[in-house]
Amino acid sequence: MALEALYKYGKLSDHSESLFTTPTIWFSSPSALNDPFECRPWFTFNGTEGQFLDLLETVARRHFPNNTPEQISAEARRLYANGNHKSSQFEEMFRAGVIDMLSRHVGLCCLSRGNTNILMWSHYAADHTGFCLEFAATDYTPFFGEAQEVKYANGFPVVDFFNTPHDLQVDLIFLTKFAGWQYEEEYRIVDHQAGSGLHSYPVELLKSVTFGLRMLEENKQKIREWLGRRGTKVKLYQALIDQRDFKITLVDAK
Repeated sequence: MALEALYKYGKLSDHSESLFTTPTIWFSSPSALNDPFECRPWFTFNGTEGQFLDLLETVARRHFPNNTPEQISAEARRLYANGNHKSSQFEEMFRAGVIDMLSRHVGLCCLSRGNTNILMWSHYAADHTGFCLEFAATDYTPFFGEAQEVKYANGFPVVDFFNTPHDLQVDLIFLTKFAGWQYEEEYRIVDHQAGSGLHSYPVELLKSVTFGLRMLEENKQKIREWLGRRGTKVKLYQALIDQRDFKITLVDAK
């Protein structure tokens, strides 16, 4: 089924005002994610001699920044001849370095496929006292249309360092989560150029805001006032408890 929209659950904080008044959204650093098991791929190193020598030169250059290119090359060949590139210590050191490097340069915007998920409201919208934003996200929509579906697994993703294209490495590392998170139905925008921080999007892409079923009336009024300064029309919904089933229903907010 093609996507029409993606959703962002949240809670009110001291930094919420700009979320509603301006077309900006936060991209997190991978190191700030709430699951420490994320972004921990298992790297394999199935390279040629030339590929390993290039890699060893990179390592040698980092450890001996004042050496000449000839000295760096000689050190790389010495390490290769001694079999250092096959040691578990080297692989673990390099694996940690790659993860750290990617994490410092990547920003993630985490979204969900639905806006009536009881667990998502509980976990990410302050026990239903928060809100849920709806963004237009089709194959033809800029920004949110670039979001990719997260895959869920029981094992860490395996990345062949030398033979997996860089873009695919990024996808495997940052779009794979433990299967226990499958209920989130998560999509992510992965930015490996601008990285983490506030990102701007076309103002008209925010389509609606849903108030949590426990949101205080004073907070609803704050959001209405903030949206009034935005300059575009945004639909408002109220989440309610269904009378017969374990589910949330949405009605127009008064």
